[in-house]
Amino acid sequence: MSIQDVARAAGVSVATVSRVFNLPDKVTPATRAQVEQAATTLGYVPNASARSLRTQRSRVIGVVLPTLLNPVFAECLEGIAGAAASAGYAILPITTDYRIAHEDRAVGQLLAGNVDGMVLVVSNPATSTGLQRLAAAGQPYVLAYNRHADHPCVSVDGEQAVADLVAHLARQGHRRITMVSGQLAASDRAQQRCRGFRRGMAAAGLGDGALLEVPFVETAVQEIAALLRAGTRPTALVCSNDLLAIRSIRAAALAGLSVPRDVSVAGFDGIALGEDLTPVLSTIAQPNAEIGRRSVGLLLQAIDGGAALAPSASLTLAHQFRAGESCAAAAA
Repeated sequence: MSIQDVARAAGVSVATVSRVFNLPDKVTPATRAQVEQAATTLGYVPNASARSLRTQRSRVIGVVLPTLLNPVFAECLEGIAGAAASAGYAILPITTDYRIAHEDRAVGQLLAGNVDGMVLVVSNPATSTGLQRLAAAGQPYVLAYNRHADHPCVSVDGEQAVADLVAHLARQGHRRITMVSGQLAASDRAQQRCRGFRRGMAAAGLGDGALLEVPFVETAVQEIAALLRAGTRPTALVCSNDLLAIRSIRAAALAGLSVPRDVSVAGFDGIALGEDLTPVLSTIAQPNAEIGRRSVGLLLQAIDGGAALAPSASLTLAHQFRAGESCAAAAA
């Protein structure tokens, strides 16, 4: 089966078929669908190796994520995969388990694999040796969720979002509010949210606010339960991600408390799972799949332009507070 056969079946020129598989964004959606349908019917598969030799592109996007065990990154990856496929690209994802050494190794593996560009989530853009390697190689990349003035990023304003959440809890009468966070050193997202928490507490006249940093997810429930059993316990928990919020609800039950009657719990991320809980999780919802899609969109601009993106290309997307059922007014 040849490209000529596909062209005849689709009623287009061989050049148009070639553009569909090599430069799909240069072809109208209707024509692209017509050619793809003909190729599927005939069982035609373009030769990726030959295409790479002609275009000097692999048409593969590398993706570096901390984990897929947290649904926020799985939702983002779904957006990345969909946007890449629509543009005729495959993806090559690697997870790092939040380890900086693994981030650098992942970047090296993807550079050696000749990917055309990368979408990454890194621990700290300011010190990432992986990003330094990408800059030295002139490799296009986009950071998802990270926010840094020296790098092209797609994110929400996590600091402002948490400051607004603290203000909301203060209006509901909460005065003893504690933030529950993962390891701050492993995530600039957690650092941003912690800054927002401190800023929100200060603006509400509630001091710095207490912080419980949970180093290991496996021990989170026990450590949060111990906090909630204390004599002067918090009336509200602001969690740096939804998984910690879900574990906080479990911890409250183990401590003999009811959410939200005895303690309010709010998360950050807006993962779909939170809407299936009882109570429904109150959370700052990010457009996770859209962050993935927009990251790919920016990256493809850089690939097509043949140059790395400037930090000024960064996008800040809208977030929203999903009220849910796990936050309520403080008990009198």
